[in-house]
Amino acid sequence: MLKVQLQFSHRRLLLLSADLLLITFASYASFLLRFDFEPTPFYQLLFLRTLPYALFSYFFAAYACGLNRGAYFVLSMSEAWELAKAICLAAVLNAACVTFLEQGRYPRSVLLMQPLIAFSALFAMRASARRIMHWLQSRWTARPPEARVLVIGAGSIGEMLLVQLLHRHQEIVGLIDDDPAKWGIRVHGVPVLGDRGLLPSLLKTQHIDEIVIAIASKRGEIVRSVVEATRHAARRPEIKIAPSLDEMLRSRSDGLKIRKVRPADLLNRPVVRLDTEKISRTIQGKIVLVSGAGGTIGSELCRQALTYKPTRIVLLENHATALFYRDAELKAAKSSVEIIPILGDVRDVGLLDRVFKEYSPQVVLHAAAHKHVHQLEFNVQEGVSNNTLGTYRLAAAADRYGAEVFLLVSTDKAVRPSSVMGATKRAAEIVVRSMAQSSKTRFVAVRFGNVLGSSGSVLRIFQEQIAAGGPVTVTDADATRYFMTVEESVGLILQAASMAHGGDIFVLKMGDPVRIMDMAKNLILLSGLEPGIDIEISVTGLKQGEKSHEELVEDPAGAEPSEHPEIMRLRAENGGGITELPARMLELELSMRSQDPKAALHRLLDLVPTFKPSTGHGVKGDLLGDSQSSPT
Repeated sequence: MLKVQLQFSHRRLLLLSADLLLITFASYASFLLRFDFEPTPFYQLLFLRTLPYALFSYFFAAYACGLNRGAYFVLSMSEAWELAKAICLAAVLNAACVTFLEQGRYPRSVLLMQPLIAFSALFAMRASARRIMHWLQSRWTARPPEARVLVIGAGSIGEMLLVQLLHRHQEIVGLIDDDPAKWGIRVHGVPVLGDRGLLPSLLKTQHIDEIVIAIASKRGEIVRSVVEATRHAARRPEIKIAPSLDEMLRSRSDGLKIRKVRPADLLNRPVVRLDTEKISRTIQGKIVLVSGAGGTIGSELCRQALTYKPTRIVLLENHATALFYRDAELKAAKSSVEIIPILGDVRDVGLLDRVFKEYSPQVVLHAAAHKHVHQLEFNVQEGVSNNTLGTYRLAAAADRYGAEVFLLVSTDKAVRPSSVMGATKRAAEIVVRSMAQSSKTRFVAVRFGNVLGSSGSVLRIFQEQIAAGGPVTVTDADATRYFMTVEESVGLILQAASMAHGGDIFVLKMGDPVRIMDMAKNLILLSGLEPGIDIEISVTGLKQGEKSHEELVEDPAGAEPSEHPEIMRLRAENGGGITELPARMLELELSMRSQDPKAALHRLLDLVPTFKPSTGHGVKGDLLGDSQSSPT
């Protein structure tokens, strides 16, 4: 290690010597220019006598500005700015020395010319050294380019990507950007060819192996347009994407890691910025309990909560294998946070009492639920028991043992529910709002749409069907759904927990709904196949309990802004909860024990009058009988 440091010091000394030679040149050149290249002996002697002032001033300024700590062969705007600051400081020091010591005999024009020439010479030297180093590296590592690349985006991300590709000796066809002001300019010598309208002609006339998208805004629209443009190309290039600046900050890896396009990139989702300080005040140093910790949402809740440094995370999960892997993953992070895996069910009152007594959770994040719509149509009692009664029992435990915050993860299917699953989640929202009326615990529910890529989601089903050669099954050609990535949804869930006052229902802004048919077609195209030719798309019809279009709120006028721009607060929806909650929950539990789906649905209709159940539910005949006339 000592040997490396000595070599490093010798190299710095050599580079500093080169800088001082250039300062000497700049000082003498200034005298020559001032006296038309014929300075008198007096001024020649004055130059020699004052040269140490200029050298000392630069040496001091370079040290003060950290110029000697910069990379000599890396010249960016920041390095150029540091160089300019050092030259200006050196000029001021030099002027002060010669003015005071030479008492006005030093030419003032030389004091003005010398820093300009010095900056030009030092800048030129660094630029030349950089070019020579890159040329030598290219000669030493000369190899044919791996691919011909077209970059979409000539902004900051595109410029960073271009530098990286050029260092890798990639052959760049050009840049594409929708901003007309950039057309015709060159970025690091690569031309900006025009807008995305040029893609079809470029694919015909140029051999393009890769298209890399280097734009963070409107990413979904851009990805879809590029996929469509390459659809009929004779030779389809591979479509890749550069991470946004936020993704780079979150990433632990160095450099700009180009990746393949993921289905999440098809969404028109803006980058959501969280108030991490507010979230940290809610979680840091606290004991957090996550129910359903092995599921898609629960797993991500654990991962993100871990980053805010609670003292302990209690994992409550009834699936042994899922709990095993989540426990192992979180402990592998080697955090100081204590991880407590608890195998059990949120409906087990004795277990909940033991967990709350022993671990005293302060923040309860309730993500345990049965979520498959069609499945619960044929398992009514299990859906009501887990989603509604389970929420009540966990919420009651949080109230009994004085938890600070209880957050329920809800769904857009709770709005005017047509399915058992949606009705049970709406009932769970009502439970949470009712608990808030008399509890010191801040109870809150968060409602959002589908999580892209979660287990059993339409995306995973489509991907499996494409891998199997099709057909891809779509329930309704016009059906739409709201989608959000799991990382984004959980970040906003934690944000909502930090804003809870008690009795709130928060709704995450999901952007524009996505047409399921369009998603199926785009996924097929991303796989390099053609819809209807390589992979058939079959419309099967809506399943029992499903809607063509989901909603986030019943009455948009009842939604008001919250402290975060991507979260709305609903104050009027679900009314003020229900009275005599324990008695109503007991009635619901007794209906579960009767083993009669009719009884469970009758109680569910009492709790959720807006529920419009379908007939059938896996039982012969009209399940609800006269209850079809129940108020809706």
